[in-house]
Amino acid sequence: MKTISEVVARYFEDLKKGCNNLISCDQLGELMRKENVYILDIRKPEDYEEEHLEGAVNIFWSEVGDHLKEIPKDKKVVVCCYSGQSAGQVVSLMRILGFNACSLKGGMKCDLAHMPIEARCCDNQPEVCDS
Repeated sequence: MKTISEVVARYFEDLKKGCNNLISCDQLGELMRKENVYILDIRKPEDYEEEHLEGAVNIFWSEVGDHLKEIPKDKKVVVCCYSGQSAGQVVSLMRILGFNACSLKGGMKCDLAHMPIEARCCDNQPEVCDS
């Protein structure tokens, strides 16, 4: 088992090699078509209810640590938030803990035009849309 220092050192070495742990909307869309990916939406529950990526699981960012055992280590985990900043922090810690995690570049502000979105309709029933 690696020490925290070794994992952190590797994290920074990976950054130097260009691995910035970010995934674009286009890359995520392609990944979702090819693989079973775990999408972790760390925004407020009410914002998640309004609109989220299809299949995303909502765990508010301050509560992620309480739910780590529920997040699979055998899947790619894509963390999304409002702009990408909080997701980046969560991803850094998750990677230290051994998760294969990355952050959605730009968060939910990225170009979601071709992404499967679940949004609440006027009658408060979820609707799956291909934006």
